[in-house]
Amino acid sequence: MSIKPAEYDLRELRRMADEDEPPLDLDADDDERTAEELLRIGQREELVKLQTKLLATGSLPEKPYLTGLPTRYGAEVVVFEWLDFLIEKAGFENTGNALSYYVDIDWLSESAYESLRSYMYGFSETDRFGSAGPASLDTSDHVLSLIYIARLASL
Repeated sequence: MSIKPAEYDLRELRRMADEDEPPLDLDADDDERTAEELLRIGQREELVKLQTKLLATGSLPEKPYLTGLPTRYGAEVVVFEWLDFLIEKAGFENTGNALSYYVDIDWLSESAYESLRSYMYGFSETDRFGSAGPASLDTSDHVLSLIYIARLASL
């Protein structure tokens, strides 16, 4: 059975997107918004699209959402983009911890986790953080990860 992003548990997505999030000023000019605000607006737009598709199908997927990495053209680009984001923000150790957490909550299968860990070896952590060091992942980062999982599951 193929997993479709439209069938994700949108209550989970919405809950994560709304936790501790200040309301966004949707009337603001793009020039006045920060990159973080634009990212969150994009995430919420994608969640609305997923919800619309879910309402049309009326069914929920089975967990884990991503049982293995797709072999279709372009899937590797999505994987590299996602892992680059996680490693850039949180470093290798925290990225590995996040992926392990996603297995624990059934977003990823053990097989998908192992494949993603293998991809991580292609990245370099050198000079990514400067003096600040890696940051912790927050709720919006996990929502973005779930969106990447949905994209990969749809390929």
